[in-house]
Amino acid sequence: MKERERLQERRAFSTVLSVLIISAVVLAVGGGIWAFSQSAMTISSEDYAESVINMTDTISERFIVEQVFYYPDTNILRIWIFNYGTVDIEVKVQVKDIICPSAEDEWIEIPSKDMKPFPTINLDASSREELNIKAYTKRGNNAYYKFFVP
Repeated sequence: MKERERLQERRAFSTVLSVLIISAVVLAVGGGIWAFSQSAMTISSEDYAESVINMTDTISERFIVEQVFYYPDTNILRIWIFNYGTVDIEVKVQVKDIICPSAEDEWIEIPSKDMKPFPTINLDASSREELNIKAYTKRGNNAYYKFFVP
């Protein structure tokens, strides 16, 4: 009898132990899944928020080619861009096949509500020639200006 009682006690102990181990495993797996989903959702929500902010900035860009002067005696073209939007912009200008600034990673920064001149562009143009000027931002917005050489 004593041996039988001892086996039942042992069996009961192993049942409790197995329930505790299974519970610990379930909690550990559940905690791991929760941590993974929490980090995935945080990254996803941060990416979403950043893309919405970038889209809002893109929509808020407002700029125009304000002034253009051509000096025929020196073949120099001067262009001024005015940013009347609510966000700062980075701009390049294209005239014929000339892009200013010419370096791929260089842009002219224009703060909100400010106007800046571009570096001088050496351009050989004849009198009464039509120059199509395209100003474009890093975010992909464009402004066009038609200039007739005097």
